[in-house]
Amino acid sequence: MVNFVVAWVIFQILLLAAVLFVGVQYYYYFETVFANNSQQLFLSLFLSICFTLFSFLLLFVTINRIARLLMRNEEGILQGWDWVLWGIAMASQDCAYFLVNKLFINQIFPAVFYKLFGCKLGKRVGIYSRLWDVELIEIGDDTYIGTGCIIGSHAISQGELYRKRIRIGKNCTIGAGTIMLPGVTIEDKVIVASNSVIPSNRVLRTNSIYAGSPVKRIKDWHGEIVWEKSAKNSANTEKAEEFKN
Repeated sequence: MVNFVVAWVIFQILLLAAVLFVGVQYYYYFETVFANNSQQLFLSLFLSICFTLFSFLLLFVTINRIARLLMRNEEGILQGWDWVLWGIAMASQDCAYFLVNKLFINQIFPAVFYKLFGCKLGKRVGIYSRLWDVELIEIGDDTYIGTGCIIGSHAISQGELYRKRIRIGKNCTIGAGTIMLPGVTIEDKVIVASNSVIPSNRVLRTNSIYAGSPVKRIKDWHGEIVWEKSAKNSANTEKAEEFKN
């Protein structure tokens, strides 16, 4: 464990050093371009940061796409070289996430970031958690994923790596801290309560609210505002208790 932490710290230092090196080269180039105008030095710095970010992001996206194209099977149990190619694809995605996370770009434009790596996203999607194996994740329109969720299309069991597509429908809300395993299908208009666990290959039916570990269907939901009703119910309960007293 200690060796892994040391290797990860060294990797971060090397990646940042490479980014800074490329950024400095871009800065010197743009500084010579705007040498006659001292007021454009800020523009030189801004352009160097943009070009550096774009260069590394393009590199990691290219590596990710090539590794995925070379894989024989994207879903199912990976064997042989598919293990290695999957590792390369995941490493390139992790590097890109690490890079843009330092500049908070993935929080501002998460949909753009995940689409670059093959995630199928609808309109007005809000993602506030990290996604893994994004090329095997589909999310419909007006769906929101809370913070601290673990959503990944792969699992390792008894030394075998298993991957299966995750599908999340339209108008869904995934509560904070939810764990979603490979092969899950969530139909339209579903609410998953916070800190729930959705086992592999489960199907959550439309117009429903689910909660628990593992999740269980607890009630119908047809698009009404749940938290307002809950607040009214609790207020009515308090009034009833006061009246009794």
